[in-house]
Amino acid sequence: MRLNNKELFEFFKSLEIEVLYHANTTLTSITYINQNGLLSRGAIENLGLSQTHQSSDNIDKVLGVWNDVFLDTTDLHTYFIRQNYYGPILFEFDVSLLNNTEYEIWITKNNPIYWKKETPIEKRYFQSVAELRDNWKKYSRQKMMVTIRNNSSPILFESVRRVLVDDPRVTLTDENIELFNETVKLIKENVPDGHILKGKFKTRECEYCWCRDNYLKQVSVTDLKRLFLN
Repeated sequence: MRLNNKELFEFFKSLEIEVLYHANTTLTSITYINQNGLLSRGAIENLGLSQTHQSSDNIDKVLGVWNDVFLDTTDLHTYFIRQNYYGPILFEFDVSLLNNTEYEIWITKNNPIYWKKETPIEKRYFQSVAELRDNWKKYSRQKMMVTIRNNSSPILFESVRRVLVDDPRVTLTDENIELFNETVKLIKENVPDGHILKGKFKTRECEYCWCRDNYLKQVSVTDLKRLFLN
């Protein structure tokens, strides 16, 4: 169910949540950059633009979330002390975006990949800010996803605080490709002077994190290319 924008903003502020997050691959992020805003996967498809395939694409269409934009209430990379599985580029948005009543905002009780077609709406989403408040500590943070429903045009870049880029420190030796350098090159090629995100990109600085070890030892070359290369 749609939540009251102002009530949700005030609740998040009471929790000292100042930022909302969206992680994605380099390819999909470049599409966002070129379009000057986030887009739902359905909108990208309808516009004939490029995005990285996700294993949940088909079920997202069945479950009715294909046209939605998803945001997290915490930086999952930091939260889990490992890389974000959705991608190495993290957009950080000021939580004040919730005050925009043009955004129809719902919050999930679990990631839609765990829903079934017959899962009732009240099991999928919180039905009010009051219900969310009463159950906040009963749900894991990654399950409670801020969802902007029925998106068809670029949104949110006016609320970007910064964009973090992972440095996996991995080189694809057979092709002599240093993943971070290639990603930065692609970003620079697509963020000209005057772009709304110019000057907002930062390299993520990790301490006591498993991300680089995981990128090197657990992520296949195929998946590294899918995550980092255009």
